[in-house]
Amino acid sequence: MGKRINHMGVRVVVLAFMSLVFVASQGLTKDLSSMLKELQAKYAKFEEEIKDMSIMQETKVVTPEGEMVSKIEMLRKGEKFRMDTAMDMSQAPDMPEGMGEMKTIVIYDGKDMWMISSFTGKKKKLSGEHKKQYQRERNWWKLISEKAKIVGTEKVGKRLCYVVEMEDKEYPFTRLWLDKTSLVLVKGESKGKEGETILLINSDFKKIKGDWERPYKTEVYSDGKLMSTSLVKSMKINKGLSDELFDPNKVKIKRKGFGMREMMKQMIQEEAEDRLLEEAEEAIGK
Repeated sequence: MGKRINHMGVRVVVLAFMSLVFVASQGLTKDLSSMLKELQAKYAKFEEEIKDMSIMQETKVVTPEGEMVSKIEMLRKGEKFRMDTAMDMSQAPDMPEGMGEMKTIVIYDGKDMWMISSFTGKKKKLSGEHKKQYQRERNWWKLISEKAKIVGTEKVGKRLCYVVEMEDKEYPFTRLWLDKTSLVLVKGESKGKEGETILLINSDFKKIKGDWERPYKTEVYSDGKLMSTSLVKSMKINKGLSDELFDPNKVKIKRKGFGMREMMKQMIQEEAEDRLLEEAEEAIGK
C-alpha cells in the first residue's frame, strides 16, 4: 500500500503544481498566435516579479482503501521545487497501531528529482520520466505549439474560456480551458496511462499581489470520479527562501511512529497471533 500511496503522491505532486499558475488580467485574445505571445510575455514578467513562494495546503486523495488526508507545504524558487507531504497513516485501513505520521519530501534541485521518506528512512532519485513529466507540466504554457487550435469558447463556473485543443501527443494536456480575459488556466484535460480521462479544475481564484491571481482550490477527476481536492490554507511570496531547502543532502526528516522495519515486524507478529488464536479455537472446538 505504501508503494501505491507514494506513486499516487508523485502524480499528485505534478498535478498539484499546476495550481501554481498566476496570470494578470488584460484584454481579449483574438487568435492562437497572439495568445502564445501574451503567455510568453506574462510568464516572463511573472518570473521577474515572483522570486520564490511557499504554500500550505490540505489535500484529500481518494484511494481504493479510502480517503487519505495530507498536509502539504510547497516551495518554489526559480526552477527549483520542493513538496513536503505529511500523512497520518493511522487513517489508512489494515495498518497496525502505532504507525503514526508518514512524511514524504519530493525535491527538484534544478537538475534531478528526489524522494525522501520517513517511512523507509532513505533518499531515492526518481526516474527521468518523473523529471520529464514534471518539467512538461510545470512549463505547460511554453509547450503550446502552433499546431494547437482554439476550437471555441465554453463557460467553466463563472469564467468564459477559450477551449484549446492539442495535437502534440507529448504535451501534458489534450485540451485547455483558458480564461478569455486573463488567460488563467481554469481547466485541463489529459489521458491517463490506461486511457482514462483526467480533468484538472481550478477554482476559488484570489489575487495575491497586484493583478496576479491563483486558484485556492484544485480538483482532479478520473473518468468523472473525484481523485483529489487541494485547498490552499496560506501563501507567502518573495521571502528569500534558502537554496539549502532544495538540497536533498541537507534534508532532515523526523519519523513519528513505525518505520518500514517496525511495521513489518508488527504485521508479522499480528499475523502469528491471529494464527495461534485460530489454532486454539480449532482445538477447543474439537
